[in-house]
Amino acid sequence: MNLGFNFREMDNRSILLLGGLVIFVVAVLAYLLLLGPLLSRLGASAEERDAKEAQLVQLRSDVQDLERVQQNAGPLGQQLLELNRRIPEQPEIPTFLVQIEEIAEASGVTQLLAEPGTPGPPPGGGPYSIVPVTMTFEGTYENLQDFLQRSNDLARLVTVNNVSYEPIEPEEGEEDLSELGVERLLRVEIEAEVYFQPEDGTGGAAPISPAPADTDTDEEGTTVTETTTVTEE
Repeated sequence: MNLGFNFREMDNRSILLLGGLVIFVVAVLAYLLLLGPLLSRLGASAEERDAKEAQLVQLRSDVQDLERVQQNAGPLGQQLLELNRRIPEQPEIPTFLVQIEEIAEASGVTQLLAEPGTPGPPPGGGPYSIVPVTMTFEGTYENLQDFLQRSNDLARLVTVNNVSYEPIEPEEGEEDLSELGVERLLRVEIEAEVYFQPEDGTGGAAPISPAPADTDTDEEGTTVTETTTVTEE
């Protein structure tokens, strides 16, 4: 009995099918053993490359930011130093009120009323204290602009938070000069802040510094600065 496999007995079609099956099996084995892991490693490498490129872009951006900071460090430091020089260690409210009187006279405003508030720490915290100041006066819009400019140029730092104004209507019997091309007077109110930095750097509320003879001191020892009013005829 002959159990051997005789290729001669197979027809060409069977040989082709068998050859195709062998090739398919070899291809599947090659993919599973070689190509599959290789493609997986290539995909992981591509993701790693993309991540490194994104990190490199971020690093370049950070370097550019640091270079800009370094370039501006000198001017910024100078500005901070200049601002620090404009903040005294004591409130010095009487001196500030005298300065406000002077710039009011120089800018041409009248009926000046300056009312300093109670010193306190800044809302966001910090090593300095704030004294709110409300100022009202009368003048033209040009007078107002000049007053604001002179306030900004004071040796002491002044921050203007709000400016409101309304035209002053002529009283009964008075001529409306605006009809003759004369600029109408405004009643102005300015809400501002001045700063001081105590030596201990706590930024908390500090007592008003000793005032001139026109101030009163209550029984608790708190210095009370009188409201400064400047009236021009």
